[in-house]
Amino acid sequence: MVWSRDFGIDETELSMLRRVYISVCCVMELEPQSEGGAEVGKMLFHLYQQGVRDELALIRMLTDR
Repeated sequence: MVWSRDFGIDETELSMLRRVYISVCCVMELEPQSEGGAEVGKMLFHLYQQGVRDELALIRMLTDR
């Protein structure tokens, strides 16, 4: 992921996004490098750009839980 360089995301935020991404892929039983994993990444980044910054909220939104 090159998010931090391209979008000015600091290491703390990047770590949180990685945790969310891995958690959501695990819950959804997706390989991170799969097409489904890529879709999760796109949705995660979109939510983050829209201002959702809470880790648990992101996980819930992406897993519908």
